[in-house]
Amino acid sequence: MLNGKKITLVPAQLSQREDVYNWCFHSETSHAHVFENTEVPTYAEFCEDYCDYYFDGTRPLDGRGFIIMLGDEAIGFLSYAAFHLQPGWVELDNWLACEAHCGKGYGSDALKTLGRYLADELGFARAIMRPSHENPRAIAAYEKAGFAQSDLSPEAYLLPEHMEDYADGDYGEGGDVLLVWQLG
Repeated sequence: MLNGKKITLVPAQLSQREDVYNWCFHSETSHAHVFENTEVPTYAEFCEDYCDYYFDGTRPLDGRGFIIMLGDEAIGFLSYAAFHLQPGWVELDNWLACEAHCGKGYGSDALKTLGRYLADELGFARAIMRPSHENPRAIAAYEKAGFAQSDLSPEAYLLPEHMEDYADGDYGEGGDVLLVWQLG
């Protein structure tokens, strides 16, 4: 468990993967990252992207997922991935399960909590997030947590062998905003 000021991050379990999928693609907060031109993956496709190690902890340097807890209530998901990035870089992704938990600082607290862990325990130096440019609320929340907009090229943070798959981000070329955070 990782304790923040408002929330606690609990390592996600395989039994929670379907809940995480539904929070992302079939909840009242889905509108924040699923847009008209975004194709919603099937659960099987989601499982390919968020493979077992995000939920069982077997490859902590490649990635891991956490359930964001507010007291005894699971309110969202936060993950990190590094398998596709240059050494020292990590990419974060998160979403909350319902609108009632948005705008209260829970997401920012979760990011700061995970950022400390990634720097102190796993030695990561920089984190990125790539939200859609159509999601100003997320961009503002990530900036509140410590991220800053950047114009770095993908070559600066992606491994060459992953350039083709990840350079355009989740929203296609020019569809996202690159945010960078100096950890530690």
